[in-house]
Amino acid sequence: MRKRILLLVVLVSLIPSLAFSGGLTPTEKRKIESDATEAFDMIFRLWKDGKYEDLYEYGYRRSQTSISKEIFVIKMRNKSYELASSWETIRDIEAEVASHKLVYVRAKIGYRSKVGGDTKFRTETYQVEYEGDRWRIDLSKILRSPF
Repeated sequence: MRKRILLLVVLVSLIPSLAFSGGLTPTEKRKIESDATEAFDMIFRLWKDGKYEDLYEYGYRRSQTSISKEIFVIKMRNKSYELASSWETIRDIEAEVASHKLVYVRAKIGYRSKVGGDTKFRTETYQVEYEGDRWRIDLSKILRSPF
C-alpha cells in the first residue's frame, strides 16, 4: 500500500513537467525564442535611442499601473548612465522558454556614465512576458541602477 501511495505521489508531482515538456514543439520553441529576443532587442533600441514614451508601451501592464508614462520618461532622462555604444549595448543573448507566454532573456549589457568613463558590462536576466499584443518587460527593472 505504501509503495502505491509513493508511486502516486511521484506521478502526480511529475504531471506538470510532463505536460509542459510535451506542450511545445521544437519549432514553436524556436519561434517563441525568436519573437521574445526580437522584442527584447527592440526594447533596448528604444532605450538607446531615447524613445522613452515608446519604451513605456513595452512595459508590463502592472508596471504601467505602478508608474505613469510621464514619471517614467522623467526618470529615464534623469539617469546618470546610458547604454553603451551600439556594438557594446547587448551581447551574448540567450533565451530560455518557460511557457508560451514567458521567456527569460539573459544578456551581457554595456552601460556608461553620461559624463564619460569606461563602459561597464553586466550580465542580466530579464523576464519577458507576452501580454495582449506584444512581449513586455518590467519597467521597474529598467529604472533600477545596474551598479
